[in-house]
Amino acid sequence: MQDYPYSEKNNWQADMLGRKQLNSTMSGRPLSDDEIDSTMKDLTAEMFAEKKRWLFKENIRLEELKRNLEDERKVMDIQKGMLEKQQSRNMLLRKQLQNQKSLFDRQWQILERETRQLAIDKERFDREKRVYRDEVYREARRGMSYSENVKIFFKGVDDTASLKQRYKALMKIFHPDNTHGDKELIQAINTEYEQLKRYYLGT
Repeated sequence: MQDYPYSEKNNWQADMLGRKQLNSTMSGRPLSDDEIDSTMKDLTAEMFAEKKRWLFKENIRLEELKRNLEDERKVMDIQKGMLEKQQSRNMLLRKQLQNQKSLFDRQWQILERETRQLAIDKERFDREKRVYRDEVYREARRGMSYSENVKIFFKGVDDTASLKQRYKALMKIFHPDNTHGDKELIQAINTEYEQLKRYYLGT
């Protein structure tokens, strides 16, 4: 805070200096004490007025500084609130990401287990398919050695209509274009189908 421009000591010094100046600068007769006192009262009043004006200006400056500080404090409070909200949102997002990561890890583990199980099931299916195909081949060869009209793929078929219906169903299952199709098995099915077709048609 600034010092006042005038103090009690300054007032006394100004009083003495004013008296000397008045006596030294006035021409003619010296001033009487009453005249000097009157003149000094005028100077004191002017100094007091100057001091009062300075105090008024200083008070305005301090009030303005106080308002500026208050505005800055409000801005800081707003920024602090915004920062706290952002930190809260960041914490919530961090928790959500952690939960999503945990969920993804669990789903990935399930997918890995299912993939391994699918590979095991496929291998078992292919093995069973090869065993079944070998049994069919053996039965077909054994049946063909005894009769031309033996039924391996068309058991239970008694007429041409049911023969065609069974043939279409077998083609859907064992056609080479399918995932589990087999070319050799299709040839065996076609051979038996042609034999039975000639048998039912009497050709």
